[in-house]
Amino acid sequence: MAATIQKRILVFGQSFLSSLKDFIRYDSSLRYNLGLAGCPVIQYSGFPGATVDRLHNKLQEILDFNPDIVILVIGTNGLYQPHQLPLSVASAIRNLVDTILYVDGIS
Repeated sequence: MAATIQKRILVFGQSFLSSLKDFIRYDSSLRYNLGLAGCPVIQYSGFPGATVDRLHNKLQEILDFNPDIVILVIGTNGLYQPHQLPLSVASAIRNLVDTILYVDGIS
């Protein structure tokens, strides 16, 4: 029988992810593994004040964990930039996604 390959999933972004991880871990009615089959290894990495620019500075977290899948969570701090047009914010998010894909080799 072939060994099961565990998927590595990184939930990456805004600070509430740390609280979410603890909330899920201690509530038996919720699923820490996101309800995915195959016992995936999931890491929740949230950063206070996680603007898109600050997330660019945290890309080493992705390299260190070496995930198969990255779930990017951008909240109010990342979306609301009072001195930028919405298109500029959207472009910065797209650039972050492209960088994550390039840095980690995720396809």
